[in-house]
Amino acid sequence: MVDAEGRHDGEPCPTCSSLNTISYHYREGHTELECPTCGYRSDQRELSDLQRYDGSLLEGSVAPQVPLKPLKA
Repeated sequence: MVDAEGRHDGEPCPTCSSLNTISYHYREGHTELECPTCGYRSDQRELSDLQRYDGSLLEGSVAPQVPLKPLKA
């Protein structure tokens, strides 16, 4: 689980220059910025990349077979 601490650090939004932003500081060392005024999110590109693929198989493709080996005691 990844937890973040959100703070109003006063960092200006790169889109609308509003100071009403929230900086999320993660224990892992990275920071994300959100702007409630215009909806800017610094992680929007990563979220879009994750949502682009639905994980379904292409038409006509076959799922790979998992080889099963007998267990030996």
